[in-house]
Amino acid sequence: MLLHVVHGGERRTDQVQAATIQTGLPVLDGPAEEWWLSPEAVHPIEHAGVALRANRDIAMGCVHLHEADLRADTAGTAQAAFASLLAAIKHAGYPWLLRTWIYLADIHRGSDDNERYRQFCVGRARALAEHTRGPMDYPAATAIGIPSGGGGSIHFMAATRAGEAIENPRQTSAFDYPRRYGPQPPSFVRAMRTPWHDLLVSGTASVVGHDSHFPGDAEAQAATTRDNVHALLAQSPADWKTERTIIYVREPQDLAAVGALRPATGDCTVLQGDICRPELMLECEVLLRG
Repeated sequence: MLLHVVHGGERRTDQVQAATIQTGLPVLDGPAEEWWLSPEAVHPIEHAGVALRANRDIAMGCVHLHEADLRADTAGTAQAAFASLLAAIKHAGYPWLLRTWIYLADIHRGSDDNERYRQFCVGRARALAEHTRGPMDYPAATAIGIPSGGGGSIHFMAATRAGEAIENPRQTSAFDYPRRYGPQPPSFVRAMRTPWHDLLVSGTASVVGHDSHFPGDAEAQAATTRDNVHALLAQSPADWKTERTIIYVREPQDLAAVGALRPATGDCTVLQGDICRPELMLECEVLLRG
């Protein structure tokens, strides 16, 4: 049964439903839809305006971010959105937030600490601090910029049981980034191993330590990103099978540079979107089955 579906391409509506999210990201290659299916019955749940669809173990849903609210107070809007979804999953009996996908219009709007993404990180961290025991309870995450003026959305996966957070030895933990990246470091882990033994790899880019590598060279960034993913997988050895890879590129002309990131198995979709740092040209996320 259908648990959740994500549509690439132009948005057909600004209404976000429990089962469907439209990212607004142009599809450059591969399937335009990302399907999450359940082998067992799925039922709807709604709490405080947040709609979910869930089976016995997993709940998925989304929260819409309105452009007017983001312009008025990005940090406050992010905090309220995360507080709402965290309250909803706790109420529904799926208290463990495993994965989030954030789509944010004008992600680099503003300068320095007032940049929209940096302010979003402030609000997200405030909400998570009230609902988690610490950074290793943070979810895996992706944050991508969508076309201007579209507000944004957060879609998420939660579970009845905790997952296992996994960090990357090649990269500084995102929650330990130094102050030069903003007033609040990003609040996510590099990957989450689910209780049912999938691996959810966060958005991964050409970052070693905490520094961006190879600005202006998409092929070198793709190779570094691949090496980061491989290093992450080595921290959780298993007989992994790649089911889905999503690659995000800032500019369509960099489509040819993503070859190093294309998997030997599974679906691969390439979407056009802004990466969370202006100097990063691409990133990828991966779903693996154990």
